[in-house]
Amino acid sequence: MKRHAPTFFCLAAAIGITATGCTGTTAPNPSQAAPAPAPATTGMPAPDAGPAPSIAQSNPGTGTTVKTDGHANVRKQAGEKAGLLDEKTQKSYFTIEVTNASLAAECTPRVGTTPLKPTRSAFLILEVKASLAGNVAAKVGGDLDESCMPLVAEAFAVAAPDGKPDRNVTSETAWGCFDDAELLPPVLNPGQTVSGKLVLDVSATAGRVAYDPQDDGGWSWPYGG
Repeated sequence: MKRHAPTFFCLAAAIGITATGCTGTTAPNPSQAAPAPAPATTGMPAPDAGPAPSIAQSNPGTGTTVKTDGHANVRKQAGEKAGLLDEKTQKSYFTIEVTNASLAAECTPRVGTTPLKPTRSAFLILEVKASLAGNVAAKVGGDLDESCMPLVAEAFAVAAPDGKPDRNVTSETAWGCFDDAELLPPVLNPGQTVSGKLVLDVSATAGRVAYDPQDDGGWSWPYGG
């Protein structure tokens, strides 16, 4: 199997989600855990994950050369879909795309009426869409109830124009942004397609935001100026 980046199959508890299998049941705002020590937990490989798939040299859909940064993240354009590809069928069994990334000085709170403000430079509000095939366990091995993908803030990182990665992107105020109905769910289970907002609290107001749950390479999209 090849990636346009690597595969990550998670026990949800490994990134601080209280869940049974991969159902991802948390409260009150399941899509973003209030600040947690992300590097120590998101770097934990899941059982039966196996080695990460290699990076394809070219995008099979477009034929364009696949470009990576210094942290093994495959570089995507704004709104461009990323995915894990079954080499035999040439079909993606996991896709994710950041359809929009915007900076904000405040956000609408989930509770109350007073706007919330970031603890760092700005909120980075991502609009994300992701899909996971129902037969993903058969593709990669392992149990179906462990074949999920995390979509919490701790699964993301940002990099400033100098390229230095920053996984310190959570805060209590980011956790409190927006109504649950607008937010991305915490976990993507087999057979699901989901979309919603994810709010990060970032220091760099321009750079790239990466989906990289295990801190060993993923995909990145540009944001800011």
